[in-house]
Amino acid sequence: MKARHLWALAIAMTLPACSGDGTGETGGGAGQCAAGGTGTLALDIESAVPADVRVSDGAGVVEGGTAAESRALSLPAGEYRVSAHRVRSAGEIVGPAYQGAIEGEDTVCVRDGETTTVAVRYTREPGSEKLWLTNTNGEGQILAFDADQLAAGGEQTPSVVLDAGLTSPTALRVDGAGRLWIGDRAGKVAVYDAARLGASSGDAPDAALGGRGVCETSSPCGPGAMAFDAEGALWVATLSRIVRIGPDAPGGDLQPEPEISLTSPDASRPVSLAFDAEGNLWVGDNATNAVVKFAAERLRASIVDEPADVVLLGQSGPPVVANLRGPQGLAFDADGNLWVGYFSGNQLVRYTPEERAASGTLTPEVLFDIDVLALVTDLAVDESGNLWMPGSAGSVYRIDAEELTKEEPALVALTSDAIGSAVKLTLNTVAGPTFIAP
Repeated sequence: MKARHLWALAIAMTLPACSGDGTGETGGGAGQCAAGGTGTLALDIESAVPADVRVSDGAGVVEGGTAAESRALSLPAGEYRVSAHRVRSAGEIVGPAYQGAIEGEDTVCVRDGETTTVAVRYTREPGSEKLWLTNTNGEGQILAFDADQLAAGGEQTPSVVLDAGLTSPTALRVDGAGRLWIGDRAGKVAVYDAARLGASSGDAPDAALGGRGVCETSSPCGPGAMAFDAEGALWVATLSRIVRIGPDAPGGDLQPEPEISLTSPDASRPVSLAFDAEGNLWVGDNATNAVVKFAAERLRASIVDEPADVVLLGQSGPPVVANLRGPQGLAFDADGNLWVGYFSGNQLVRYTPEERAASGTLTPEVLFDIDVLALVTDLAVDESGNLWMPGSAGSVYRIDAEELTKEEPALVALTSDAIGSAVKLTLNTVAGPTFIAP
């Protein structure tokens, strides 16, 4: 089973040995489930959306794909494992996700001439259809607003408030299993399982990460940014480096060792991270004010003080030509455009795939000066192509997709008395290279 599947939260159970006495019992160790002949594996699937149910033997997946209906498979007699994987459904802004579970045994013995049934049940993930944001109100809370609140805008009350016991959240991301990861300035990362994200809580998170994997030196040290790759591994930007932490399911208090470390003169103060559809890592750097790319094939091993593959420096156009500084927000849209928020001038920029193909200093075709009440410290693109950003004075802002083609796009505000000042945000269950379900 691939490592990324460990993050899917499909429920697996260890089974008793198959007796091999012809009684039709399931399970069994190697050599205890008789081969020879053909049997039937019936998948009893209950799901509101197309489900991802896979059947594997010792060599790999023999049946897989999405299908909401039950089905019967004719298979060579032998032992098989059934797994249910997380799926998502589209929405205008952010759609729901569903977790699958096997009822009873997930490893079964298919016998010649017999039918073995496995029940698979999918339930909606409680934390689905939400925008999460940090709240610098002195309490370090994390707030969530539901999809219908996001669509309506205006004054809203958070649907979920989490108090992870953090003092200064600095990074926020949802992984491919629906878990919420919160980085703190003190060098800690709190993790909440997907099942706990449907209601407010002041209880401790399900996992807490610390140590040199997420804190480069002494506190305060970050992490300043986080992103997940296609395998479910966590990439963390600290003071002067980026590290990869493997995709093992977390629990309890951990101090993970980095699998890969990346340092570069082009990214000596990394403050934002994002993966594109090809698996390349893009980094916003506060020291050089560049947005740089590290090619996917280089990310299999540590990179020590080596240059990036692409280095982009932005400039504003006439009448005032100036360098763009502080690339703190990064997000890709469905067309492969890279949106960058430059904090120093509160400017929003779009780099097309052609513009970001090679190193250079350029004035991008799309460049907006953003109202000072909105902050480009983080960016998120929803399923309709709308762009979201945090805000000061108790707000979060949206630019609708059709407005992104205009010279002066309109901002739609969602306001709340609960928000002091939002700095980081992330959408839950959005399909895209920075959030890939196993």
